[in-house]
Amino acid sequence: MEPLEALSDIRRSLHELAQPLAAVTGMVDLLLLEQEGDSPLLQDIQLINERLEKVLEIVAHIREIARAAT
Repeated sequence: MEPLEALSDIRRSLHELAQPLAAVTGMVDLLLLEQEGDSPLLQDIQLINERLEKVLEIVAHIREIARAAT
């Protein structure tokens, strides 16, 4: 596989990964809106949200690297 072809595959895979992550992030945002301040689930949902944000940052960073290499 040629390097440019490999980068194209990486970018395509990142796009495929970002789509379901965006959907999950939207669902988590809705869950956060529905929680009361004393909800036992609130901390867990906030943690999930933080981890999703980190994964999305990693995806964006890898996308930038792949874009810069082409």
